[in-house]
Amino acid sequence: MQSRIVSLLLSGLLPVLLPVLLVAGISPLQAEQTQIAAVDAIFADYDKTDVPGCALGVYQDGEIAYRRGYGMANLDYGIPIDSASVFDTASVGKQFTAATIALLAESGVISLDDPLSKYFPEFPAWANDITIYQLIYHTSGIRDYLTLAMLAGKGDDADYYTDEWALKAIARQQETNFPPGSQHLYSNSGYFLLAHLVKRATGQSLREYAKQNLFDPLGMKTTHFHDNQAEIVPHRATGYAPTDDGFELSMTTLEMVGDGGVYNTIDELLFWDRNFYDNQLGKGGPQLIELLTTPGKLNDGTVLDYAFALGVKDYRGQRLVDHGGAFVGYRAHTLHFPDLRFGVAVLCNRADAAPGVLGLKVVDLLLADKLEPVAEREQPQVEPGFSLDAAQLAVYAGDFWEPDEAFAAESRMIDGKLWAVHSPTRQNELQPIGPDRFRMIGLPVDALVEFDMDGDRIVEMRLFVNGDARGVFTPFERLALTPQQLAAYAGEFFSPELDTVYTLSVNEGKLWFDLDDEGPQELTAMFGETFENPDYGAFTFARDASGKVVSFKLQSGRVRNLEFVRQ
Repeated sequence: MQSRIVSLLLSGLLPVLLPVLLVAGISPLQAEQTQIAAVDAIFADYDKTDVPGCALGVYQDGEIAYRRGYGMANLDYGIPIDSASVFDTASVGKQFTAATIALLAESGVISLDDPLSKYFPEFPAWANDITIYQLIYHTSGIRDYLTLAMLAGKGDDADYYTDEWALKAIARQQETNFPPGSQHLYSNSGYFLLAHLVKRATGQSLREYAKQNLFDPLGMKTTHFHDNQAEIVPHRATGYAPTDDGFELSMTTLEMVGDGGVYNTIDELLFWDRNFYDNQLGKGGPQLIELLTTPGKLNDGTVLDYAFALGVKDYRGQRLVDHGGAFVGYRAHTLHFPDLRFGVAVLCNRADAAPGVLGLKVVDLLLADKLEPVAEREQPQVEPGFSLDAAQLAVYAGDFWEPDEAFAAESRMIDGKLWAVHSPTRQNELQPIGPDRFRMIGLPVDALVEFDMDGDRIVEMRLFVNGDARGVFTPFERLALTPQQLAAYAGEFFSPELDTVYTLSVNEGKLWFDLDDEGPQELTAMFGETFENPDYGAFTFARDASGKVVSFKLQSGRVRNLEFVRQ
């Protein structure tokens, strides 16, 4: 590792960081070494020879200012990560799909206002009302195909299905999550369809067209859309997921691209960062970059914080465009500050990594003199020494419901501590850091929970992730149903849109549903006719005039109102 740092110093690349953290009274070389040590300390937990880890790239003025690998690219053979290690960058790849579509529009092959039905005539009538713009901005309302696959029993990393299966699954949907253009809801289906749109509009696969018109012109010779899982990729970092006693392989058998699937390196992401302020693609000039970084709008004029697969935001007074990615054992995040000609990329091969958090820590360190102070909302407001006894913690235990996302949350006392209970096997301690304020321990992000109290009564619970509001939850009292009451929900329920049967039954006083080879999944009553499963979502049942349960609608994140009818 040290040899790479020395080579950077000798090559003259590292001095571009000197204006950032110069310390009075020390030499420039000492300042460089101080910065290197501070950056490396951010990745200390990954900088080991027996764990997977991350690769870091820092870009300034179109050059690599710093690059280093932390941890291992392959645990079987003890191969370390370096800047040439090839990672699956998951949803980071969406920005390259979006750029390809922008190039097609610039050349006149397509129009961004084209209806989806022009390229997918086999889709239902809703495709007439969806534009390419709406696919890009995640405002189409099309149900997410990865979620549909999971709901159909194809949720394991090893489950295999084809592009054709996904296209048919989307075509079976008789409605969208919402009227196109009325809301923003992230959906992998939009970008998966953009990949097939390229093929239908040009005759070339997304991989072929992007190589010819995007990657090769920028000098990105290794980067590609990985549409063949049997393909050998030199220097590929293996994906891993944590276990109780270490790590296990976590790779995919899927070959879909567009919504992800770009294999990339720290070295070649330099060329992409450089292109944000010196565009070499298409007709050249700034117009393409303006399109890629201009946020979309809803039908009512509401401006989004999302452009062409790039989040667009103000970060401590500076314009930031970024995107993250997470799939199987890979995590990735790219951050670009075009006005400062500065960028950071973090690519990881472990499912418990948080590259966005790590990348922002690097940004905070190296741009300290260019960033505004951290806003009060983003500060954890930890009171040193603050603690609560078991009786005080118990006040915050309960069940909570977030109606917009149809999402239930639970806090429970276990062994004298307060825990956020996501499922029987997924729990995180809620550590008190101030009055009515807790930090969720054991997550790769900074998750804070606040309670609005009226005496000892909880009015609502609010969740913040890395300072961003993620939902307002209201408390509810769980129903306690007898086996006889639960029996009313037993039976076989079929979804023609999913082409799948869920078999519900009562066993040991609990309601379960079976889905192919996934095994029995418990459904727990919440309120009214709504039940939940922490992995599959909220099930709301309907009865006919005689009181018989005849159907249910499933809300599962990026899939809404999926109807199952009793057989």
